[in-house]
Amino acid sequence: MFISVTFVIDSMENPNRYADIYNEYDSNQKKISILDSTLREGEQHPGVSFTNKQRIQIAWMLDYFGVDQIEISPVVSEDHKKAVRTIIKQGLSADIVSHGRALRSDIDVSLDCDATWVAAYLGISEVHLRDKLRITQQEAIERAVDTVEYAKSHGLKIRFTIEDGSRAEPKFMEKMCRAVTEAGVDRISLPDTVGILRPRGMYNFTSKVRKITDVALDAHVHNDMGFALANAFAACEAGA
Repeated sequence: MFISVTFVIDSMENPNRYADIYNEYDSNQKKISILDSTLREGEQHPGVSFTNKQRIQIAWMLDYFGVDQIEISPVVSEDHKKAVRTIIKQGLSADIVSHGRALRSDIDVSLDCDATWVAAYLGISEVHLRDKLRITQQEAIERAVDTVEYAKSHGLKIRFTIEDGSRAEPKFMEKMCRAVTEAGVDRISLPDTVGILRPRGMYNFTSKVRKITDVALDAHVHNDMGFALANAFAACEAGA
């Protein structure tokens, strides 16, 4: 009885074959790279605080898993700065992305850690510009461009994050992306900072940026409504 059941299963055609047709992509498939934020955003969770030993162990584990980039911020504390320096010295396969604000002083901290990849973020939504940064749209663009050019002048690779971009005025968001592209940015990160987008929204957000720049795009999604994975795939389909 068990043998005959096994025989029937083994001789069946793939039951997923038609679903695979629907899921099929075109011939120009692309590799999806993974950036892990455990060592940065993971520590923003209430009650979570790693020791430097744990940070180094986590970096090794992520590298072993095959993560392409590991994000960590040296500007949080002197302890974090020591961790970044140590992790960079490990010679891991993953890129270690030294994360900070869109400020020359934060780039300097990353340089002091011997970073080769840096990430700079700047809030571009109306609420961020008005209530947190207290700067105008023009001042935001000038700060972003200055940060990118400063990093590039020191031989760094830089990813620029348009923080809260999913709630930013679309024309200003496009203007910002064009400006950092012209400044020489290597990657642009498109974050759904407050987890407000649904998959269709993430697709539209990403495709809008894809149409105006050839720079590599990253998607940073949150799971407030349970859409993180779906939004990540939507962003990839739209050009991230």
